[in-house]
Amino acid sequence: MKTVFAALIALAIAPIASADEVWSLPSGNQIVYQRDAGDTAILSYKAEAGLQDGLIFVVGLPGAMDGRGQHQGYWVEADDAGPACPASIVDAEGKTWKRWGLADIKFAKNAFPSKFTISRGNCLGAPKGKTVAKPVIGAGVQ
Repeated sequence: MKTVFAALIALAIAPIASADEVWSLPSGNQIVYQRDAGDTAILSYKAEAGLQDGLIFVVGLPGAMDGRGQHQGYWVEADDAGPACPASIVDAEGKTWKRWGLADIKFAKNAFPSKFTISRGNCLGAPKGKTVAKPVIGAGVQ
């Protein structure tokens, strides 16, 4: 019985990925871990144009405080943020987007806090370029 109780306590206090994870971008903007949708983590960021935040859907990341590595995903932005793709996609929560692209996300360490690099493509174009997102710890969350 003590073993079962100890396991339950460990699960209750174990850290899980949540909206308190924040990374800063070279632009000064931030990426925030918002929520999970099935096997996909949803991160948000202030898009360069448009009124709504952009979203990054990272497949295989939800709830993973440890064992982070390289992940495939996709990003979406509102129609007013720039040109639309020739085809729309439906995200992990069932919303349709006309502006989107593929993304590669690679964490430097297996657990938070860890910086990560993200490469983005437009529509079905291969992700290219690299942007580094550094973890924000304590003060500095906007």
